[in-house]
Amino acid sequence: MNRLVRVRLVAGWLLVMGVVAALGVPAGAQNSPPPDTPHAGDVASASCVAPAPHGFTDVPANSYYNVAVGWLVEAGITSGTVPGKYSPNSPVTRAQMALFLWHSADSPAPAGNHGFTDIPANSYYGDAVSWLVEAGITAGTSAGKYSPNRAVTRAQMAVFLWSAAGSPAPIGTHGFSDVVASSYYETAVTWLVEQQITSGTSLGKFSPSNPVTRAQMAVFLWHSACPIPAPTPPIAAGDLHSCALKHDAGTVSCWGSNTDGQLGDGTNANRSTPTTVPGLTGVTAITAGPYYSCALKQGGTVSCWGSNSSGQLGDGSTTDRLTPTPVPGLTDVTAITAGKWHACALKQGGTVSCWGYNYYGQLGDGSNWDRLTPTPVAGLADVTAITAGYVSSCALKRNGTTACWGANEHGQLGDGTITNRLTPTTVPGLTDVTAITAGKWHACALKQGGTVSCWGYNYDGQLGDGSTTDRLTPTPVTGLTDVTAITAGYVHSCALNDNGTAACWGDNSWGELGDSTTTDRLTPTPVTGLTDVTAITAGYVHSCALNDDGTAACWGDNSWGELGDGTTTSRLSPTQVLGF
Repeated sequence: MNRLVRVRLVAGWLLVMGVVAALGVPAGAQNSPPPDTPHAGDVASASCVAPAPHGFTDVPANSYYNVAVGWLVEAGITSGTVPGKYSPNSPVTRAQMALFLWHSADSPAPAGNHGFTDIPANSYYGDAVSWLVEAGITAGTSAGKYSPNRAVTRAQMAVFLWSAAGSPAPIGTHGFSDVVASSYYETAVTWLVEQQITSGTSLGKFSPSNPVTRAQMAVFLWHSACPIPAPTPPIAAGDLHSCALKHDAGTVSCWGSNTDGQLGDGTNANRSTPTTVPGLTGVTAITAGPYYSCALKQGGTVSCWGSNSSGQLGDGSTTDRLTPTPVPGLTDVTAITAGKWHACALKQGGTVSCWGYNYYGQLGDGSNWDRLTPTPVAGLADVTAITAGYVSSCALKRNGTTACWGANEHGQLGDGTITNRLTPTTVPGLTDVTAITAGKWHACALKQGGTVSCWGYNYDGQLGDGSTTDRLTPTPVTGLTDVTAITAGYVHSCALNDNGTAACWGDNSWGELGDSTTTDRLTPTPVTGLTDVTAITAGYVHSCALNDDGTAACWGDNSWGELGDGTTTSRLSPTQVLGF
């Protein structure tokens, strides 16, 4: 990211969130050094996932802002208000806000003076305010006034952040009943919501007049430098097996075929009901390839297990693993995805690394050489989500565009050609994307507003446009609106609607569409009896969903027990996964 843009974004974050306001000198410490004195550190290299301990006694380890505060310290932005204290509940003033923003930008020396009469000469925040003015972040509160002791509100926070990002025009609405229409901060709040920077203080409320605390400031500043990746579904379907994550325990259970050890239980025995993957804890996300599985753990590390014929486990070998094996040298990971014989990881800062089979260039490193360990994808930055098809890969960027690479014989890269690409190539005409998914030879994108577009192979109607014609560029899926999540299987696709129902389309030879038939569908068809669904995943010829009550249901082929219902009987409609 451009340095100035980064600085202005961080600045906006702090200002908007009222984050910096709490930087003021605490009572009784007037003779102490200024609060939040910067120290050795680097914003770009600070760990977004597992920063070093911050050392503050007033920041609980289980608090929502603990990691954020650790990041601030590791980045060299703050050392607290007094030794051993961060003062998380203190409000943020405009003087303190300026100081944090300035520190975040490595405290550059301003060229001129701020021109405000209410800032004392030689004040600890004078240069910081001068820099804010010079950078165009603020012009003060009125002519000649900065109001350094005034607390920053959430409304002001929103405007500062939005302004620092260049005042982009948001799409959609914010959904808050307490944000006044046409108010000076309404557009800014809408943009915050669109960027997933905030979801408000409670259902339907933004609380624009509330002051921002140092705890809130830490979280917003952390998010500004560490983009939140698109959520990974806590259930994953491979070719002939399935896995699910129990978020409350951080454990993983798998079921179905285990011929290559893809269930991770140390055996090759198939399981028709969920079996806990032993020794695997602290898991935050999972993904499943055809015959292998991977898990993302707290702290940003990754472990994989199962088939390793092309190095898809990333452990430097081609030896199959019956239990989870760490991917060496891979840290600060925020999302993972598995293709047929390759896998990829999204890292903090928005870069991507891939490993495994690379005949078609699906690793994106500019070569056709297989890689047994993670290798950076060339030229990718500001990525927020990734997906892997059988022999292709795609990435969603922070600006809502998508880039793909690898095999393209059916147009699955969406660039209007059938030319394979060894490095990421932008999908033309595709904007405002919020999620992506890739199947065998096709891919789909979820757009703002809840519509979906797909491209690539369409022999079985998996593009959902009412035809069986391959598409070399994104084509809208017929009749889909208000979609919140998408998934692509072998030759079928599914979507989760905002009312908790699901719809699928494409091949239905084994009942994988869940509509109680085996009839292929060229447009989305409701899945029978599914309500209150929170996540959905599509495998080879089966599909699975997680319900709001924590239970799971699967449907389609069950020859290997991949539906988890204790049988090997295929199902044309959702059947409950036993013991989960």
